[in-house]
Amino acid sequence: MKYLHQIFSCLLMLLIGVFSSAGFAQNAEGEREEGETEKKHRIAVIIGHAHIPEGIDKAGNKQWLVLPTWGLDYDYRITSRWAVGVHTDIIVENFELEEHFGEEQAVLERSRPLATTLVVTFKPGQHLTYILGGGAEIAPEETFGLIRLGLEYGWELPEEWELGISLMNDFKINAYNSWVLGLGVSKFF
Repeated sequence: MKYLHQIFSCLLMLLIGVFSSAGFAQNAEGEREEGETEKKHRIAVIIGHAHIPEGIDKAGNKQWLVLPTWGLDYDYRITSRWAVGVHTDIIVENFELEEHFGEEQAVLERSRPLATTLVVTFKPGQHLTYILGGGAEIAPEETFGLIRLGLEYGWELPEEWELGISLMNDFKINAYNSWVLGLGVSKFF
C-alpha cells in the first residue's frame, strides 16, 4: 500500500506530460529569427514547496508536510531539445517523518536536507520539458541516493529570460519520497 501513491504519482506525471506535449508540440527552432544563435547555458532560481506524505508534526501526529524549498539549477543545451545539468534544492526547515522497515516503524529526522542531482532534460516542444536524473539527498543525519522525475513548463520573456513552473518527484532509495512544486526564473546565456 505504501508504494501505491508513488505508482499513481508517476502515472499522473506521465499523463500530464504526454497530453501537454501533444497539445503544445511546436518546433522551437522555427521561431528563431534568421542569424540568431541559440544560447547554450541556463541558470535558474526556484522557490517552491516540498510535499512529504509520511511527515510527523511537532505534536507527534502523522501529517502531510509542506515545507519551503529553494533551488538552483544549471543546464547546458546539447541540442535545441536535449540538455544536461546539475539541479540542487534545499528544504529550509528541519522535519521528522515516519519510516517503515518491513513491519517495524521508525522516526527519521532530517535537518535541512540538500538534494543534488545530475539530470538529462528533453524539450519536445516550445514550453514543456521532461526531467530525469539521479543524485543524493545530503543531511547531517544520513545521505540517501535519489532518482528524480519531473516536468517543467516555461514561458519565454524578453532578454533571454524565462518564467517556469516545475513539478518534481524525488524517490529516495530505501527511504521516503517527496514532491516539489516550484516557481522559477531562468536566464539563458
